[in-house]
Amino acid sequence: MEKFDIIIHPIKPEGAVEKPCFYVPCMIKAECQRDIYQMFKVPEDTRHRSTWLCFKFRFLPPHLKNHLIASLCRRYTIAQVGISNQKKMQIAIFRNIVVFELQKTKLRKLLVTTCPNAIQIQVLEFRKGSEHGLFKDIADFVEMELEKIIHTRFKMSNVTFEKKWECGLTKPEFVTCINDFGEEQITEYYCETCIKSHKFIDEWSDLQTKPLCLLQCSEDAQHSNPHPETSSKKNAFSTKVRCIVQGGMRSFSNVDEESTRTSRLTGLTKEEMNFAKMGMIVMNILADVLYDLLRSDKPQLPPRSECDITYFYKAHRNLNKNIPSNRWGGTWQNMLITDIAIGDDIERIRLTRNDLQHSRTFTLDDQCFNDLYVIIVDLVKRFDLHNKPARLYTDRIKEIMSKTVSEGDAKCIKQQLISELKLEMAIDIEMEQQ
Repeated sequence: MEKFDIIIHPIKPEGAVEKPCFYVPCMIKAECQRDIYQMFKVPEDTRHRSTWLCFKFRFLPPHLKNHLIASLCRRYTIAQVGISNQKKMQIAIFRNIVVFELQKTKLRKLLVTTCPNAIQIQVLEFRKGSEHGLFKDIADFVEMELEKIIHTRFKMSNVTFEKKWECGLTKPEFVTCINDFGEEQITEYYCETCIKSHKFIDEWSDLQTKPLCLLQCSEDAQHSNPHPETSSKKNAFSTKVRCIVQGGMRSFSNVDEESTRTSRLTGLTKEEMNFAKMGMIVMNILADVLYDLLRSDKPQLPPRSECDITYFYKAHRNLNKNIPSNRWGGTWQNMLITDIAIGDDIERIRLTRNDLQHSRTFTLDDQCFNDLYVIIVDLVKRFDLHNKPARLYTDRIKEIMSKTVSEGDAKCIKQQLISELKLEMAIDIEMEQQ
Protein backbone atom coordinates (compact mmCIF):
# COMPACT_ATOMS: atom_id res chain seq x y z
CA MET A 1 0.00 0.00 0.00
CA GLU A 2 3.01 2.26 0.46
CA LYS A 3 3.77 1.89 -3.25
CA PHE A 4 0.40 3.44 -4.12
CA ASP A 5 0.59 6.13 -1.40
CA ILE A 6 -2.39 4.66 0.42
CA ILE A 7 -0.27 4.69 3.55
CA ILE A 8 2.86 6.73 4.24
CA HIS A 9 5.83 5.79 6.36
CA PRO A 10 7.19 9.27 7.08
CA ILE A 11 10.73 10.35 7.88
CA LYS A 12 11.32 10.42 11.62
CA PRO A 13 13.37 13.11 13.37
CA GLU A 14 16.86 12.05 14.35
CA GLY A 15 16.96 10.42 17.78
CA ALA A 16 13.27 9.51 17.75
CA VAL A 17 12.62 6.24 19.62
CA GLU A 18 8.90 6.00 19.02
CA LYS A 19 7.33 2.95 17.46
CA PRO A 20 6.94 3.03 13.67
CA CYS A 21 3.80 4.82 12.57
CA PHE A 22 2.02 5.33 9.28
CA TYR A 23 -0.20 8.08 7.91
CA VAL A 24 -3.23 7.46 5.73
CA PRO A 25 -3.73 10.77 3.86
CA CYS A 26 -7.18 10.00 2.48
CA MET A 27 -8.46 9.31 6.02
CA ILE A 28 -7.23 12.55 7.60
CA LYS A 29 -10.47 14.41 8.27
CA ALA A 30 -9.37 16.72 11.09
CA GLU A 31 -9.53 20.40 10.26
CA CYS A 32 -6.97 22.82 11.70
CA GLN A 33 -8.97 24.40 14.52
CA ARG A 34 -6.53 27.25 15.11
CA ASP A 35 -4.89 29.81 12.86
CA ILE A 36 -1.79 28.01 11.55
CA TYR A 37 0.34 31.15 12.03
CA GLN A 38 -0.77 31.53 15.62
CA MET A 39 -0.18 27.84 16.25
CA PHE A 40 3.50 28.21 15.26
CA LYS A 41 3.76 31.84 16.41
CA VAL A 42 4.89 33.13 13.01
CA PRO A 43 5.44 36.92 13.02
CA GLU A 44 3.21 38.86 10.62
CA ASP A 45 6.07 40.14 8.50
CA THR A 46 7.24 39.45 4.93
CA ARG A 47 10.69 38.66 6.34
CA HIS A 48 9.19 35.62 8.06
CA ARG A 49 6.58 34.61 5.48
CA SER A 50 7.64 34.06 1.89
CA THR A 51 5.51 34.91 -1.10
CA TRP A 52 2.88 32.26 -1.77
CA LEU A 53 3.72 30.01 -4.72
CA CYS A 54 0.48 28.66 -6.16
CA PHE A 55 -0.06 25.74 -8.54
CA LYS A 56 -3.44 26.63 -9.99
CA PHE A 57 -5.52 23.97 -11.74
CA ARG A 58 -8.64 24.23 -13.82
CA PHE A 59 -9.66 21.09 -12.01
CA LEU A 60 -7.69 19.61 -9.12
CA PRO A 61 -8.33 15.84 -8.76
CA PRO A 62 -8.99 15.18 -5.03
CA HIS A 63 -6.41 12.39 -4.78
CA LEU A 64 -3.57 14.42 -6.29
CA LYS A 65 -2.85 16.37 -3.10
CA ASN A 66 -2.58 13.10 -1.14
CA HIS A 67 0.10 11.79 -3.51
CA LEU A 68 2.00 15.08 -3.26
CA ILE A 69 1.88 14.93 0.55
CA ALA A 70 3.21 11.36 0.35
CA SER A 71 6.15 12.55 -1.78
CA LEU A 72 6.91 15.41 0.59
CA CYS A 73 6.72 13.08 3.62
CA ARG A 74 9.49 10.98 2.11
CA ARG A 75 11.69 14.06 1.69
CA TYR A 76 10.88 16.19 4.74
CA THR A 77 9.88 15.58 8.36
CA ILE A 78 6.37 16.63 9.37
CA ALA A 79 6.56 19.45 11.90
CA GLN A 80 5.24 19.13 15.43
CA VAL A 81 3.80 21.78 17.70
CA GLY A 82 3.19 21.84 21.43
CA ILE A 83 -0.37 21.75 22.78
CA SER A 84 -1.05 24.22 25.57
CA ASN A 85 -1.54 22.66 29.01
CA GLN A 86 -0.47 19.27 27.65
CA LYS A 87 2.87 17.50 27.60
CA LYS A 88 2.43 15.76 24.26
CA MET A 89 3.21 17.21 20.83
CA GLN A 90 0.78 17.41 17.93
CA ILE A 91 1.87 16.64 14.38
CA ALA A 92 0.97 19.41 11.95
CA ILE A 93 -0.94 17.38 9.37
CA PHE A 94 -4.56 18.28 8.79
CA ARG A 95 -7.11 17.84 6.07
CA ASN A 96 -5.98 20.74 3.90
CA ILE A 97 -2.84 21.93 5.71
CA VAL A 98 0.53 20.27 6.34
CA VAL A 99 3.70 21.81 7.77
CA PHE A 100 7.13 20.27 7.09
CA GLU A 101 10.53 20.91 8.64
CA LEU A 102 13.09 22.14 6.10
CA GLN A 103 16.02 22.26 8.52
CA LYS A 104 17.21 20.25 11.50
CA THR A 105 17.25 23.46 13.51
CA LYS A 106 13.50 23.84 12.79
CA LEU A 107 14.07 27.49 11.94
CA ARG A 108 12.60 27.08 8.45
CA LYS A 109 9.37 25.27 7.67
CA LEU A 110 7.30 24.57 4.57
CA LEU A 111 3.57 25.27 4.72
CA VAL A 112 1.47 23.36 2.19
CA THR A 113 -2.20 24.14 1.82
CA THR A 114 -4.88 23.11 -0.65
CA CYS A 115 -8.14 24.63 -1.81
CA PRO A 116 -10.64 23.33 -4.41
CA ASN A 117 -8.49 24.22 -7.45
CA ALA A 118 -5.02 25.04 -6.16
CA ILE A 119 -2.06 23.78 -4.16
CA GLN A 120 -0.16 26.55 -2.36
CA ILE A 121 3.24 26.50 -0.68
CA GLN A 122 4.95 29.03 1.56
CA VAL A 123 8.22 29.04 3.50
CA LEU A 124 8.10 30.19 7.13
CA GLU A 125 11.24 31.69 8.66
CA PHE A 126 11.92 31.74 12.41
CA ARG A 127 15.39 33.28 12.51
CA LYS A 128 16.52 36.85 12.47
CA GLY A 129 17.96 38.26 9.28
CA SER A 130 16.41 35.47 7.18
CA GLU A 131 17.70 35.09 3.64
CA HIS A 132 15.59 34.88 0.52
CA GLY A 133 16.06 33.44 -2.94
CA LEU A 134 16.95 29.97 -1.65
CA PHE A 135 13.70 28.14 -2.35
CA LYS A 136 14.03 27.24 -6.03
CA ASP A 137 14.94 23.64 -5.18
CA ILE A 138 11.71 23.31 -3.18
CA ALA A 139 9.63 24.76 -6.02
CA ASP A 140 11.33 22.49 -8.56
CA PHE A 141 10.76 19.41 -6.41
CA VAL A 142 7.05 20.14 -5.90
CA GLU A 143 6.53 20.89 -9.58
CA MET A 144 8.43 17.78 -10.67
CA GLU A 145 6.41 15.58 -8.33
CA LEU A 146 3.15 17.03 -9.63
CA GLU A 147 4.25 16.34 -13.21
CA LYS A 148 5.22 12.76 -12.33
CA ILE A 149 1.89 12.13 -10.59
CA ILE A 150 -0.14 13.65 -13.43
CA HIS A 151 1.72 12.34 -16.47
CA THR A 152 3.64 9.24 -15.42
CA ARG A 153 1.57 7.57 -12.74
CA PHE A 154 -1.98 8.40 -13.82
CA LYS A 155 -1.54 9.70 -17.38
CA MET A 156 -4.03 12.53 -16.84
CA SER A 157 -3.10 14.43 -20.00
CA ASN A 158 -6.08 16.76 -19.60
CA VAL A 159 -4.97 17.93 -16.13
CA THR A 160 -2.75 21.01 -16.28
CA PHE A 161 -1.66 23.73 -13.90
CA GLU A 162 -0.03 27.13 -14.02
CA LYS A 163 2.16 28.90 -11.48
CA LYS A 164 0.93 32.04 -9.74
CA TRP A 165 2.02 34.08 -6.74
CA GLU A 166 0.45 36.13 -3.99
CA CYS A 167 1.44 38.26 -1.04
CA GLY A 168 2.82 36.15 1.81
CA LEU A 169 0.73 37.99 4.40
CA THR A 170 -2.48 36.68 2.86
CA LYS A 171 -4.03 33.92 4.95
CA PRO A 172 -4.22 30.51 3.24
CA GLU A 173 -8.00 30.51 2.91
CA PHE A 174 -7.96 33.89 1.16
CA VAL A 175 -5.23 33.20 -1.41
CA THR A 176 -6.72 33.79 -4.87
CA CYS A 177 -3.73 32.91 -7.11
CA ILE A 178 -4.26 35.86 -9.43
CA ASN A 179 -0.72 37.16 -9.98
CA ASP A 180 1.30 35.86 -12.92
CA PHE A 181 5.06 35.45 -13.04
CA GLY A 182 5.89 37.93 -15.81
CA GLU A 183 9.04 38.55 -17.78
CA GLU A 184 9.23 42.10 -16.43
CA GLN A 185 11.22 42.22 -13.22
CA ILE A 186 9.46 44.10 -10.43
CA THR A 187 10.92 45.31 -7.15
CA GLU A 188 7.74 46.55 -5.49
CA TYR A 189 4.02 45.89 -5.75
CA TYR A 190 0.77 47.08 -4.16
CA CYS A 191 -1.10 44.44 -2.20
CA GLU A 192 -4.87 44.87 -2.25
CA THR A 193 -5.23 42.48 0.69
CA CYS A 194 -2.88 44.42 2.98
CA ILE A 195 -3.80 47.74 1.32
CA LYS A 196 -0.16 48.77 1.15
CA SER A 197 2.93 48.28 -0.99
CA HIS A 198 5.49 45.50 -0.41
CA LYS A 199 8.99 44.86 -1.61
CA PHE A 200 8.91 42.00 -4.13
CA ILE A 201 11.49 39.32 -3.37
CA ASP A 202 11.63 36.50 -5.89
CA GLU A 203 12.28 33.74 -3.36
CA TRP A 204 11.24 31.03 -5.80
CA SER A 205 13.74 32.23 -8.42
CA ASP A 206 13.44 31.84 -12.19
CA LEU A 207 9.85 30.65 -12.25
CA GLN A 208 8.91 33.16 -14.93
CA THR A 209 7.39 31.49 -17.94
CA LYS A 210 7.78 32.54 -21.55
CA PRO A 211 5.12 32.35 -24.24
CA LEU A 212 7.43 30.54 -26.64
CA CYS A 213 6.47 26.97 -27.53
CA LEU A 214 9.13 24.82 -29.16
CA LEU A 215 6.61 22.92 -31.23
CA GLN A 216 5.62 26.23 -32.78
CA CYS A 217 9.27 27.01 -33.41
CA SER A 218 9.58 23.80 -35.36
CA GLU A 219 6.90 25.04 -37.74
CA ASP A 220 8.91 28.21 -38.28
CA ALA A 221 11.92 26.04 -38.94
CA GLN A 222 10.02 24.20 -41.63
CA HIS A 223 9.24 27.50 -43.32
CA SER A 224 12.90 28.47 -43.17
CA ASN A 225 13.86 25.09 -44.60
CA PRO A 226 11.58 24.50 -47.60
CA HIS A 227 13.15 21.09 -48.19
CA PRO A 228 12.58 19.04 -45.03
CA GLU A 229 13.81 15.48 -44.80
CA THR A 230 10.95 13.83 -46.65
CA SER A 231 10.27 12.43 -50.08
CA SER A 232 7.54 13.96 -52.20
CA LYS A 233 4.34 11.98 -52.50
CA LYS A 234 3.70 13.46 -55.94
CA ASN A 235 5.33 12.40 -59.18
CA ALA A 236 8.82 13.68 -58.61
CA PHE A 237 12.43 12.80 -58.71
CA SER A 238 15.07 13.97 -56.26
CA THR A 239 18.75 14.57 -56.40
CA LYS A 240 20.24 14.50 -52.90
CA VAL A 241 23.74 15.55 -52.02
CA ARG A 242 24.41 14.65 -48.40
CA CYS A 243 27.66 15.55 -46.68
CA ILE A 244 27.97 13.80 -43.36
CA VAL A 245 30.93 14.21 -41.07
CA GLN A 246 30.58 11.98 -38.04
CA GLY A 247 31.71 13.52 -34.79
CA GLY A 248 32.21 11.95 -31.40
CA MET A 249 28.89 11.55 -29.62
CA ARG A 250 28.75 12.37 -25.94
CA SER A 251 26.63 10.42 -23.49
CA PHE A 252 24.54 12.40 -21.06
CA SER A 253 22.79 9.63 -19.13
CA ASN A 254 25.29 9.57 -16.30
CA VAL A 255 24.80 13.11 -15.09
CA ASP A 256 27.74 14.15 -12.95
CA GLU A 257 26.79 14.40 -9.28
CA GLU A 258 28.38 17.82 -9.15
CA SER A 259 25.86 18.99 -11.74
CA THR A 260 23.00 18.28 -9.36
CA ARG A 261 24.11 20.91 -6.88
CA THR A 262 21.72 23.80 -6.84
CA SER A 263 24.59 26.20 -6.18
CA ARG A 264 25.52 25.83 -9.85
CA LEU A 265 22.00 26.51 -11.13
CA THR A 266 21.55 30.17 -10.23
CA GLY A 267 21.70 31.30 -13.85
CA LEU A 268 19.50 28.57 -15.39
CA THR A 269 15.84 29.32 -16.01
CA LYS A 270 13.12 26.69 -15.76
CA GLU A 271 12.67 26.77 -19.54
CA GLU A 272 16.39 26.20 -20.12
CA MET A 273 16.35 23.32 -17.67
CA ASN A 274 13.35 21.81 -19.49
CA PHE A 275 15.24 22.04 -22.77
CA ALA A 276 18.38 20.50 -21.27
CA LYS A 277 16.50 17.54 -19.78
CA MET A 278 14.62 16.92 -23.01
CA GLY A 279 17.95 17.08 -24.86
CA MET A 280 19.41 14.43 -22.56
CA ILE A 281 16.43 12.17 -23.14
CA VAL A 282 16.40 12.60 -26.92
CA MET A 283 20.11 12.57 -27.72
CA ASN A 284 20.93 9.65 -25.49
CA ILE A 285 17.93 7.46 -24.63
CA LEU A 286 15.92 7.83 -27.85
CA ALA A 287 19.07 7.40 -29.92
CA ASP A 288 19.73 4.16 -28.00
CA VAL A 289 16.18 3.06 -28.79
CA LEU A 290 16.83 3.36 -32.53
CA TYR A 291 20.25 1.73 -32.19
CA ASP A 292 18.88 -1.29 -30.29
CA LEU A 293 16.06 -1.65 -32.82
CA LEU A 294 18.46 -1.52 -35.78
CA ARG A 295 20.95 -3.93 -34.25
CA SER A 296 18.53 -6.86 -34.63
CA ASP A 297 18.39 -6.32 -38.41
CA LYS A 298 21.94 -5.08 -39.05
CA PRO A 299 24.43 -6.84 -36.77
CA GLN A 300 27.43 -5.09 -38.33
CA LEU A 301 26.80 -1.59 -37.06
CA PRO A 302 29.35 1.12 -36.30
CA PRO A 303 29.95 1.78 -32.60
CA ARG A 304 27.07 3.59 -30.90
CA SER A 305 29.38 6.52 -30.07
CA GLU A 306 29.86 7.22 -33.80
CA CYS A 307 26.18 7.37 -34.70
CA ASP A 308 23.36 9.80 -34.12
CA ILE A 309 19.61 9.91 -34.72
CA THR A 310 20.04 11.09 -38.32
CA TYR A 311 22.17 8.02 -39.10
CA PHE A 312 19.70 5.65 -37.42
CA TYR A 313 16.67 7.22 -39.08
CA LYS A 314 18.25 6.97 -42.53
CA ALA A 315 19.22 3.33 -41.88
CA HIS A 316 15.68 2.40 -40.79
CA ARG A 317 14.22 4.24 -43.74
CA ASN A 318 16.51 2.47 -46.22
CA LEU A 319 15.75 -0.86 -44.58
CA ASN A 320 12.04 -0.05 -45.02
CA LYS A 321 10.98 -2.78 -42.62
CA ASN A 322 8.95 -0.78 -40.11
CA ILE A 323 6.91 1.47 -42.37
CA PRO A 324 4.99 4.30 -40.62
CA SER A 325 1.21 4.52 -40.97
CA ASN A 326 1.55 7.75 -43.00
CA ARG A 327 4.74 6.74 -44.83
CA TRP A 328 8.18 8.18 -44.13
CA GLY A 329 8.79 11.87 -43.50
CA GLY A 330 5.51 12.73 -41.80
CA THR A 331 4.72 15.74 -39.62
CA TRP A 332 3.12 16.19 -36.22
CA GLN A 333 -0.02 17.42 -37.95
CA ASN A 334 -0.73 14.08 -39.68
CA MET A 335 0.29 11.94 -36.69
CA LEU A 336 -2.62 10.40 -34.78
CA ILE A 337 -2.59 9.07 -31.21
CA THR A 338 -3.76 5.73 -32.59
CA ASP A 339 -0.68 5.51 -34.84
CA ILE A 340 1.47 3.32 -32.60
CA ALA A 341 3.35 1.15 -35.09
CA ILE A 342 7.13 0.93 -34.68
CA GLY A 343 7.58 3.11 -37.77
CA ASP A 344 5.28 5.75 -36.24
CA ASP A 345 7.48 5.91 -33.15
CA ILE A 346 10.61 6.21 -35.31
CA GLU A 347 8.98 9.26 -36.90
CA ARG A 348 8.10 10.68 -33.47
CA ILE A 349 11.75 10.43 -32.43
CA ARG A 350 12.88 12.23 -35.59
CA LEU A 351 10.29 14.99 -35.15
CA THR A 352 11.20 15.51 -31.50
CA ARG A 353 14.90 15.73 -32.33
CA ASN A 354 14.13 18.21 -35.12
CA ASP A 355 12.10 20.39 -32.75
CA LEU A 356 15.11 20.66 -30.46
CA GLN A 357 17.65 21.20 -33.24
CA HIS A 358 15.67 23.98 -34.88
CA SER A 359 14.97 25.88 -31.68
CA ARG A 360 16.07 29.49 -31.89
CA THR A 361 16.12 30.10 -28.12
CA PHE A 362 17.05 26.66 -26.72
CA THR A 363 14.24 26.90 -24.20
CA LEU A 364 11.14 24.79 -23.66
CA ASP A 365 8.14 26.04 -21.73
CA ASP A 366 6.24 23.80 -19.34
CA GLN A 367 3.31 23.11 -21.67
CA CYS A 368 5.50 21.97 -24.56
CA PHE A 369 7.76 20.01 -22.21
CA ASN A 370 4.78 18.16 -20.74
CA ASP A 371 3.34 17.44 -24.19
CA LEU A 372 6.63 15.96 -25.42
CA TYR A 373 7.18 14.11 -22.14
CA VAL A 374 3.83 12.31 -22.39
CA ILE A 375 4.57 11.30 -26.00
CA ILE A 376 8.06 10.03 -25.14
CA VAL A 377 6.99 8.05 -22.05
CA ASP A 378 4.32 6.21 -24.05
CA LEU A 379 6.83 5.62 -26.85
CA VAL A 380 9.59 4.14 -24.68
CA LYS A 381 7.12 1.88 -22.87
CA ARG A 382 6.35 0.27 -26.21
CA PHE A 383 10.06 -0.09 -27.00
CA ASP A 384 10.74 -1.55 -23.53
CA LEU A 385 8.46 -4.42 -24.56
CA HIS A 386 9.84 -4.70 -28.10
CA ASN A 387 13.61 -4.18 -27.64
CA LYS A 388 13.83 -5.71 -24.14
CA PRO A 389 16.87 -3.59 -23.12
CA ALA A 390 19.07 -4.66 -20.22
CA ARG A 391 17.95 -1.53 -18.40
CA LEU A 392 14.47 -0.20 -19.13
CA TYR A 393 14.34 3.06 -21.05
CA THR A 394 11.57 4.24 -18.71
CA ASP A 395 13.88 3.85 -15.71
CA ARG A 396 16.57 5.90 -17.43
CA ILE A 397 14.06 8.67 -18.14
CA LYS A 398 13.00 8.69 -14.50
CA GLU A 399 16.63 9.10 -13.48
CA ILE A 400 17.06 12.15 -15.70
CA MET A 401 13.76 13.64 -14.54
CA SER A 402 14.76 13.29 -10.90
CA LYS A 403 18.08 15.11 -11.38
CA THR A 404 18.86 18.78 -11.72
CA VAL A 405 21.14 19.94 -14.50
CA SER A 406 23.74 22.67 -14.27
CA GLU A 407 24.50 25.54 -16.59
CA GLY A 408 27.49 23.59 -17.89
CA ASP A 409 25.33 20.61 -18.83
CA ALA A 410 22.77 22.83 -20.57
CA LYS A 411 25.51 24.61 -22.53
CA CYS A 412 27.07 21.29 -23.51
CA ILE A 413 23.76 19.96 -24.84
CA LYS A 414 23.16 23.16 -26.80
CA GLN A 415 26.61 22.96 -28.38
CA GLN A 416 26.11 19.29 -29.21
CA LEU A 417 22.84 20.03 -31.03
CA ILE A 418 24.45 22.87 -32.98
CA SER A 419 27.48 20.73 -33.84
CA GLU A 420 25.33 17.89 -35.13
CA LEU A 421 23.32 20.27 -37.27
CA LYS A 422 26.50 21.72 -38.78
CA LEU A 423 28.25 18.39 -39.25
CA GLU A 424 25.27 16.75 -40.90
CA MET A 425 24.54 19.28 -43.61
CA ALA A 426 22.19 18.11 -46.30
CA ILE A 427 21.21 19.79 -49.53
CA ASP A 428 17.98 18.44 -51.00
CA ILE A 429 17.09 19.59 -54.49
CA GLU A 430 13.66 18.42 -55.42
CA MET A 431 12.04 18.98 -58.76
CA GLU A 432 8.36 18.28 -58.81
CA GLN A 433 6.38 17.53 -61.95
CA GLN A 434 2.74 18.33 -61.73
